[in-house]
Amino acid sequence: MKKNLIYVAGMLFLASACSDFEEININPNNPSTVPANLLLPTVISVSASSVEGSELGAAGQFVQHMNYIGGYNESFGRFNITGASFREEWNGPMRNIKDVNQIISIAEANNQPWYKAIGLIWKVYTLSLMTDAYGDIPYDEAGKGDVNGLEFPHYQSQEEVYSLMIEDLKEANGILASLSGSETVDDDILYNGDLNKWRKFANSLMLRILMRESNKIDVSSQVAEIFNNSGEYPLFQSSDDQAVLVYNNTSDFYYWYIQPENRPDDGSGVTFGDNYRVSEAMVDSLAVRNDPRLPVYAAPTKKSFDRNKENPSEPLEYRGQPAGLSALQQSSIDKDDYSVPSSIIRSESRSFLMTYTEIMLLKAEAIVRGMITGDAAAVFADAVRASLEKWPAIAQDDIDAFMARPDMVLASDENTALAQIWTQAWIDSYLNGFEAFANWRRTGYPKLYVSETVSSNIPVRYIYSDNEQNNPNLISWTTEHYGRMVNENDMVWFQPQRWNNQR
Repeated sequence: MKKNLIYVAGMLFLASACSDFEEININPNNPSTVPANLLLPTVISVSASSVEGSELGAAGQFVQHMNYIGGYNESFGRFNITGASFREEWNGPMRNIKDVNQIISIAEANNQPWYKAIGLIWKVYTLSLMTDAYGDIPYDEAGKGDVNGLEFPHYQSQEEVYSLMIEDLKEANGILASLSGSETVDDDILYNGDLNKWRKFANSLMLRILMRESNKIDVSSQVAEIFNNSGEYPLFQSSDDQAVLVYNNTSDFYYWYIQPENRPDDGSGVTFGDNYRVSEAMVDSLAVRNDPRLPVYAAPTKKSFDRNKENPSEPLEYRGQPAGLSALQQSSIDKDDYSVPSSIIRSESRSFLMTYTEIMLLKAEAIVRGMITGDAAAVFADAVRASLEKWPAIAQDDIDAFMARPDMVLASDENTALAQIWTQAWIDSYLNGFEAFANWRRTGYPKLYVSETVSSNIPVRYIYSDNEQNNPNLISWTTEHYGRMVNENDMVWFQPQRWNNQR
């Protein structure tokens, strides 16, 4: 009996010692979980970086915001793309979703519903970029590769993904509506803890998704419910509400346009010799109406800048590079004849994730299409004015003069009015290639053309990265639904048809 008591006592001591040892070896500076707020800056900035990269990469060139005259990214402009072209475009956002899932999980465990709402909104925002670009994606299992059995996420149709995103946004809206107003959000680099603005963002994003799928399913009642019930579904009410990330760093965020240490001493603020060029489609669209956004978006050509510097009476000229030039064509043109991005854009420190202008243009479209009632012309004018006023470099007198132009009045004819609305959406989404590319595929506006030397049409989706193409669930999904791995010419679900304006 005594022997047994000694044995039991020994086991209890060992158990206690192991427990103490485990507590001693927990590093307080490296906890297994972190507060939800500490993950917020990273998930927000990573998604914003994806948006900025889309303007200079594939989407911005497909939709002819930008063109390249040489260098690594010029293959996008000739549609010479493979899965390897989209590795980080796929991997970066999908890695980011893992941290977004963590925010939601931590918020649920700590009874912090406001962080859960933000997590749901950011999950939808990030994966909406992905489904718009790629089509079918994992949604329920996205970012869960560290969970046993989910190493290879299962795919879901874009139609189902949109439905799930709407559900998540409605849940987030409901959570935020139920809060007392005393909740504190730390480390919020987008809205500085303003949960009312997060709620407006959720509903504005919901509206974007509904309109995205409006050519495939009838969303009229849902769109009307949002627009006609501002108490239940508050939207962006001014540019102060829009989702714009301001980078608080000491150097320009758009450093890849021009390295600060390499700024020229000619007074231009740009490097004319780099490979970035504003597209012919964008420059011509702005120049034809003397749009004051032209000198904000583009710099004068080097030749005209040099002439003007020598003789100020010589006019500055803006000229965009044609899309889809062959390597031979590019080698034969003079770089100094085409406009590079302006010095204003080069020093920009804002990432425009979703603008007030976009919501007003969607409202004007909904009125024209009979989804809601209202004064479409007044809403359209409000939208365009907001797009101009987001650039401090544009003088108010120039804005007023531009808005007074007869051709800036919304037409009474439905088809013409929609063309005006959709073209302005393309112009306003400059610096957000993802949104411009998605909306162009939905609407077909503006009319875009490419050089005859390009053997294919403008791509209508991103290609899954070569690494992701090894996912057995992707292979089985595409085999079942397409009979093969999809490519850049396969339309995504929301696209109503292939536009015939590309050749």
